[in-house]
Formats: sequence, structure tokens, C-alpha cells
Amino acid sequence: MDWKQHYESRRISTDEAAALVKPGMRVHFPLAAGLTMQRALGAHANDIGGLIDLRLTSPLVDPGWFSRDLSAIFRIEFELFIGNLGRPTHDARRASYLPNLLSNNFKALDERAADAKPIDITFVNVTPPNEHGFVSFGPHQWNKRMYVRRARMAIAEVDATLTRTHGDVYMHVNEFAYFVDGTPPPPDLGAIDRELAKMDDDKRTGVKRVMEEVGAERIAPIIHYLARMSLQDLRVLMGVADPPEEYRTIAGYLSEVLEDGATIQIGVGDPSSQMPRMGAFDRKNDLGLHTEMVAPGIAKLVDVGIINGRRKTIHKGKAIANAWSGSDPVDLAIIDNNPAFELYDPEYVLDIGVIRSNHKQTSINNALSIDLTGQINSETVTGARMINGTGGQPETHIGAFLSKGGRAITLLQSTALEGAVSRIVPQLEAGALVTVPRYFADTVITEYGVARLLGKNHRERAEELIAIAHPTHRAELQSEAKHLFG
Repeated sequence: MDWKQHYESRRISTDEAAALVKPGMRVHFPLAAGLTMQRALGAHANDIGGLIDLRLTSPLVDPGWFSRDLSAIFRIEFELFIGNLGRPTHDARRASYLPNLLSNNFKALDERAADAKPIDITFVNVTPPNEHGFVSFGPHQWNKRMYVRRARMAIAEVDATLTRTHGDVYMHVNEFAYFVDGTPPPPDLGAIDRELAKMDDDKRTGVKRVMEEVGAERIAPIIHYLARMSLQDLRVLMGVADPPEEYRTIAGYLSEVLEDGATIQIGVGDPSSQMPRMGAFDRKNDLGLHTEMVAPGIAKLVDVGIINGRRKTIHKGKAIANAWSGSDPVDLAIIDNNPAFELYDPEYVLDIGVIRSNHKQTSINNALSIDLTGQINSETVTGARMINGTGGQPETHIGAFLSKGGRAITLLQSTALEGAVSRIVPQLEAGALVTVPRYFADTVITEYGVARLLGKNHRERAEELIAIAHPTHRAELQSEAKHLFG
């Protein structure tokens, strides 16, 4: 049987694919998964007849397992990123979190199978096959290929709208069990209008403005939970929130610290995702890119030659990532079928040994809070409340820290809650998670300056961090530092 015959013989309907999910199975939708089978599985929830272990990563749609009480059917586990939509379910303790890393996602399954939790079915979105029978995963590859290679059954949602990308991105159709049509339909403008009609005038006007900026196709998947979101949260989710002026100041300090010829990684979230927009890289020369994902404007920096990879140690002249998630539409148009941009699996890109091999690898990530010893928390607020996971921050930070000439940079605003709370704290709150241990802390930037922690003791670190804290909170921090360190 040639690949075309295999492909045609394995095409099934979404209803048939959903019926393959049986009680007791462990099912996974990877990061940036397609929406077709999520909706189909939610629609067939009551037909399953038993409990399913469902693993999700930063979901972008709710087929009912969040808003409806389907806890008797779906036992939810988040990994890597919880995301805005999943957060209330985790807050309500109706979901758990798997503490793992993208780079060793499958160490347990690969090396200690007796202790591992196998994946029975994974659903991934792919491009249509090329003339040789190979598919790729579009601009948001992430760990999809890694899951296909380990799952007992891989079902592909074939999406004709996915961008073609370069790099180590292909899988043959023979490696998949089944294929369903996953090309999204045009946005249902009628459904959007019906949801808008339920909102008050201010909310409706605000949502329409966001939709004008990002397009109806990006609003359509989340229209049914807009009632639970503020306009600011919607703008943040869509990447169109107006950044505070402090971010421009942070960008200025970042530009001073960042060396020409460095190979950069930039993290998701703020302030880091605003750094290209704020001009942090505009006066730099010969930057390289080796990153988990990107921020809006990164592809434009490649296009104009600021990021050119000339001084990179590996993949010289290429921009390397796990996914082009974080790109805006202009970025994606630049990346489309462009050989300057290459994707690879996280088990390679985020391998700490690979990261550290880059010339002057420089990580640029965010924190929610940092204590005076340099412990970095990027996951929890008000004690133990998780609002997200680690993503690739531990590997990218540690890899940059270990790189010869490298630097691990952490960005954060000095305060939260309109200045009422300092993000630089004497000690992390009880239950707060340490994303990066203090012995890997390096360079911290707020709108008040740069703290250089490498090689400094606890007392010296406290002095550095207090100097970049908000002036309102410095006296209290100094008092606590004296109590802690003398």
C-alpha cells in the first residue's frame, strides 16, 4: 500500500474518532492543539461510559469539561502551562498539575516505563501531506511530534490553513493511526453577534474593538467564555494590551545589558513579550535566536537583519525555536515557508547542554516575585495559588547561565496591584513555588534599574534587589533584610 492509499483508508469522521476514546484511557491534547477533536470529544462526553484521564496544556477552548460538571467523566491534568481558561478549574481543585519540563517530557515513559503514565491517544493538528506523504505541525509545533512518537494511538486533525515551516518538522502519514478533517470553518458571525448582544454596551464596544484588531477568527473559539473575562484580560490574551510606560524603561535597561552578538531566548508573558515592541533590540548587532517561543516583532528583527545568527555556535544563520507561538500576523507572514526560521522538538532545543553550547546565550524571562536571596517565582501568587506553570523557563534560564559569556535575565515590574504590593519580597510566601533556585539567579531588571546577583552573597543580593525595588517599599525591605542577614 502506498502512502496515498494508507492516508485515504485511514480518514474517519470526528464522531468515529471520538468513539475510539474508551473508559480508563489517558488522552492528551498538546499545546496549541487543534480545536476540532476537543469539541467532538466534549460533545460525546456522555457516551464514553467511564472516567477518562485528560491531559491539557494552556487550552484555548472549553468543550464543556471546564464550564460543565463533567468531573465524573474527565479527570484533568495540566502540564507546562495552565493558561487563562484552565485557571479557574485548577483554582477549584478540579484539576491537578504535572511538574515536568519540556526537554525531558518523556523521561519517565522512555526510561522507567513501569512507573510511567502512558498516553493512549493523542490528538494533534497537522498540515495536509506533501507530495512525499509527509505532514508537519504548522508554526506551533511544540511537543506534538514527541507525543505522536510515544502515544499508543495518534490521530491527526488535518488543517489546510496551517503555515508550512522549515526545520526538523516532518512525520510520515504511516506514523498516524487515523486522520480527521481539522480545517476550521469560517467564524460564525451570527454566534458572535448573539454573544455580543448579551453584553452591556461598554463590554460589547470593547470586544468589537479587539475583534477589529485581531480578527473574528481569533475571537470565535473563546466567544462563549467572554462573559467571564474582563476587557483587559481579553486584550492580554489576544496580545493587544497597551503596555505600561514602565515597560519602555525596562526595555532601555535590557538594551544596556544585552551584548552585541548574543544568542537570545525570550519568554512568554510580560514584560518580556513587549520588549521588541518597546525597542529593546533596535540598536543591537548580530543577535542570534535560540528560543522556546517568541514575542511579537521577533520575526521582523530577523527580516531586517538585527537577528542574523552570524555569531551563533550552532545553527549559524538560522533562527531556532520549538514553536513560533507569540508571533503576530506580520511575523507569521514573514515565517511562512522561510528557510531562515527552523523548528525542532523541545527535547533538542531545550536540552540544557544544547542551550549552553550557544555563543553568549542570553535568556530573557519574567517573574511574579523574587526574594532577597534571589529565588525566582514565576508560577504562584498569594501564596500557593498557581496561575501558570514553568514552560521552558528553567531550561532556558539555566542553559544561559551555564553558557560561556551567557547571561540569565529576569524581568519584572517592581510592584503589583497598582503599587500596593512589592514584587521584590524579603522571603517568598508560604506555598510559593521556586521556578529558578537562587544559585542560578543572575541579572534582574525592573523599571528602577539592574540588579547583578551573580557571585554575590545573600546580604549583597539584598542590597542589589532593594535598589531596584519601588521606592515606597524600600524602607520595609531594608528592615527585613537587616533582620534576615544582619
